[in-house]
Amino acid sequence: MAFVIRPDGNVDGSSLRVVRAEPSGVFDRAAMKAIARWEFPAAQTARQARQRLEFQLR
Repeated sequence: MAFVIRPDGNVDGSSLRVVRAEPSGVFDRAAMKAIARWEFPAAQTARQARQRLEFQLR
């Protein structure tokens, strides 16, 4: 996943994009929904971020 963290520490939901997924399209929506709720420390400027997510079904 790639996204932008706004200066206030919230994720810019419109910037979310799937960089790579295996299998393609299966968990994309769930991953974007989860990351959109994440919060980070505030900063002076917006910053780019990339995060690998791994879903495990049990």
